[in-house]
Amino acid sequence: MKAFALALGILAALLGGRSTLAGGAFEAEPVIGGVSMACRDFRGRIVQTLHAPLRGDVGRATFISAVPVIALDPARLATLPEKMQIFFYQHECAHHVLAHIINPTIESEREADCWSIDRGRTAGLFTRADVEAFAPFLAHSRGSAFGHLPGPERHAYLLACFDAPDRSQAAYNR
Repeated sequence: MKAFALALGILAALLGGRSTLAGGAFEAEPVIGGVSMACRDFRGRIVQTLHAPLRGDVGRATFISAVPVIALDPARLATLPEKMQIFFYQHECAHHVLAHIINPTIESEREADCWSIDRGRTAGLFTRADVEAFAPFLAHSRGSAFGHLPGPERHAYLLACFDAPDRSQAAYNR
């Protein structure tokens, strides 16, 4: 138990904020964008959610003492519409589901984007109009060295994923 507490303290330091873990910050079924969410990784393990400051990122997929975790920045989430909050949660879940967390590739971010959009559409959480409404929130994103497309390109890609459910189908079936 001490090793787990130490790992949590290290994570809090890495994430750039104080730990609020004593109050039960880990959740197996967090409410994101007004919807109860859940995620299981590629092994079928429950992915825990941790709310912590992330220094600019909305979310990150990680492990803490072999426990799969989605870390979300509540301040960043609060600036986004509910549907985008769900998109970002599902995007981080995809990294666990598709095993990107242990075997990342240059395509990992695009696969996670499509997986998130596909899941949202299939579950009835996203309409095309919802995804269209992401545009102003992505517009100024410069992308990332990790494979996130620049904002306008990413938005076009998300719409293409919505319109073509079989896009990256091999990744969805992992």
